[in-house]
Amino acid sequence: MRVKIGSLLERKGEFLLVEREIAGDFAETYPEVLKAQGPVNVNLTIVNTGEGFLVTGDIKLQAELRCSRCLKPYAAELVAEVDETLRIDGSVDEEDEDSDWNLVLDGDELDLTDLVQESLLVNIPMKTVCREDCPGICPTCGADLASEACECPSTDVDIRLAPLAQLLETSQSESQERRKDNGSTKEKTFESKD
Repeated sequence: MRVKIGSLLERKGEFLLVEREIAGDFAETYPEVLKAQGPVNVNLTIVNTGEGFLVTGDIKLQAELRCSRCLKPYAAELVAEVDETLRIDGSVDEEDEDSDWNLVLDGDELDLTDLVQESLLVNIPMKTVCREDCPGICPTCGADLASEACECPSTDVDIRLAPLAQLLETSQSESQERRKDNGSTKEKTFESKD
């Protein structure tokens, strides 16, 4: 997304409002986004700070995401707040060490493509869920727990700890076999010598 900023150059304190719609196809390269359901709405303010440009505003995209629990698609709005300082000399603002945007200035045009795309994609949740109380699918039979009951036995063991539960069962059975081999049982009683 290229923006003409000729009116801002050499004029510290001047600002420019940018309202645009750009194609949202780039978001579909990420596995969480199944489909962009429209353009990306960009509402930004660009201010000449004298040392660079302060870019603030928001970016919105309606998209179809896949729920990480039940694997069904659902519609969601992705929103990114932008507050970045682009420095003319390409250096990083010392107060904002996370700001590593290089200023792409071509004549009187500022290229904000990378800033817009990365700001939006960073705000895609790592775990997308269609609703907070989505029960997901049964890990054993794959039944959708939101629409049907599952007959699989309930396990109280976290699936990540299942190998430790198996190790515990193996250890207990081996211990019982050793007791039988050594002739020690609980039925044996001690007789006192009087």
